[in-house]
Amino acid sequence: MKKKKAIKNIKESLALVLIVLLLFTITDIVLTAGYPFRNHDFFPKNDFEKTIAIHGTTNFERVFFGNSAVVSAFREELSDSGYVEFGLNWGKATYMQYMLEGGYITVSESLVLGLNIFTLMDNLDSDQSYIWHRRSLEPYVFFFRNRLRNFFTGALDNVLDGDFSISRYTRLQKFLYRGTLTDEQMEARLVILEERFWGLPLSDFYSNLTSLERIAVFCKANDIRLRVVWMPYNPFSPKPELYLQIMDKANAILYAFDIEVLDLSDAFSQENFHDTGHFNDEVGAPNFTREIDLWLRG
Repeated sequence: MKKKKAIKNIKESLALVLIVLLLFTITDIVLTAGYPFRNHDFFPKNDFEKTIAIHGTTNFERVFFGNSAVVSAFREELSDSGYVEFGLNWGKATYMQYMLEGGYITVSESLVLGLNIFTLMDNLDSDQSYIWHRRSLEPYVFFFRNRLRNFFTGALDNVLDGDFSISRYTRLQKFLYRGTLTDEQMEARLVILEERFWGLPLSDFYSNLTSLERIAVFCKANDIRLRVVWMPYNPFSPKPELYLQIMDKANAILYAFDIEVLDLSDAFSQENFHDTGHFNDEVGAPNFTREIDLWLRG
């Protein structure tokens, strides 16, 4: 009798565990399909989510992708080209590969990649909240646990202060750069770049250069026109040797796939820049948008 009761208890426990796992799995599937952390303004958004929210879709005809250099330079609202500004903070070539191959976005007509050395740097710091960083078996809520924790702690703080409203994050403007650094500030910035980046080996760019190839293959297979523009670099200081070497490596790949390349790396004067590679919002961004618009429409 005791043995039968023990077996029954084990079966009931296993059934309970299976039910919990099933409910957890169903909940995770529903959350993944609904993207609550991307679609609701109770939570702050990263640059990928901001672009989706601004346009209300993940399906685009024309996309201008890059890192913060593209965000700082291209003003979609001033352009007649029809291209969506899809710059991402810490954006890399690998991210566009993940977005295209993973179906996070679709591009039906044309893709322009705005490249600089940092879009091809493998180990550069990144925004870990981009959805493609989520591991295959990682629960949706666990991946966004920091946002969920901040939501509840913020709501609790409001209640303790007698405020029963819920904070909303409605601002969708990406980070822009104002003004121009002084020569002294630029010199200090160059010292940091020299110490952190300009001595890296070429092997630290392998993954992103491979992604560049995979993007080209994907675009060809899906009848997407692919073009590349080398984003401007501040003439305050010459481009380091590593920068030129990476450009040569990338250009060899692009030429092998017969991809049109526009090199604007030396095309703009110092007053357009905030720092070494970001345009200032007052002068540089409008000038860049006017300069590139005709090419984009071509």
